[in-house]
This record gives sequence, structure tokens and C-alpha cells, in this order.
Amino acid sequence: VCSSDLNELLVEAETHQILRPTQLSSLNYMILSEFMSYATPLTVNRGTESVDRILALLPMMQEKACEPFNLEEWAEHIGVSTYYFCKIFRKATSMTPLSFITLCRIQFAKQRLIEKENWPIKDIANEAGYTSASYFNQKFHEHEGMTPSEFRNLYVRGLFS
Repeated sequence: VCSSDLNELLVEAETHQILRPTQLSSLNYMILSEFMSYATPLTVNRGTESVDRILALLPMMQEKACEPFNLEEWAEHIGVSTYYFCKIFRKATSMTPLSFITLCRIQFAKQRLIEKENWPIKDIANEAGYTSASYFNQKFHEHEGMTPSEFRNLYVRGLFS
């Protein structure tokens, strides 16, 4: 793994702490993807190349997570069926493609809730890829154990600083 990548991750973490989780996640995935490309399997596994293609795709998926999710397009991007894409995605990440997208969207929303403290929740939900604010609230609560408003209030009052 390139030391400049590790340094970039360290600088990001020290400079912004957790205020830019999307950037931290992106740098982590970049480092993990590079690391995994050099890792040698203990046994020769059929499908290792496909897992590598998934790992290489993660940063792009994270980048486009707030756009409408189309499983067929992502599967086509690496030249496999949607069924096989889901299978190797779970093998590579221990989660479904939609779970990964949801996680990325929630991280993006958390960052926006802090940065844009005067924006309405429905606008942040929309920017994070959710057309329904109530569905966004539900998903956010499932992941964070609190509503977006409660999360924002904790940061505004400085409890996470």
C-alpha cells in the first residue's frame, strides 16, 4: 500500500476528525482495494477476480451513492448478471449492494446535517438520494438509533465535538 495514501488518510482524520466521513470512507476503501490487490489467497478460489472487480468498484459506488440505484447498471459495469453481482458483492463486503448504498447515503447525510445546519431535513434527504423524507428518517433511525433532527441537535449543542 502506497505510503502517500496512508498519509492522506492520516491527515484527513487528524484535520477533520469525523466531520467528513465520506472522505474518510473513500480513502479507506482506496487503501483496502489496493491492499487486497496485493493479497495472496491461502487457496486458489474461483471467483477471486470477480471479488477484486467488486472491491475496485466500491469507491465509484460510494461516489454515486446519492444517485438513483440501478443494480442492473452496476452488474453490467463489471460484466456479470445481477444475481452473480449480488453474490460476489456479499462475498467481498459481507453486505448487499443496497445495504452498501444505504450506508454511503447515511454517511453523506450525517455530513450534510452538520455542515448545513439550517437546511430542512427533506432537502438533505433529497440530496442524499431519498425522494421521501419519511423513508429517509426511517432508514437514518435504523442506522443511527436516532432521527436526523436528533443527530443534528447533538452536534449543534456540541455533544460530539
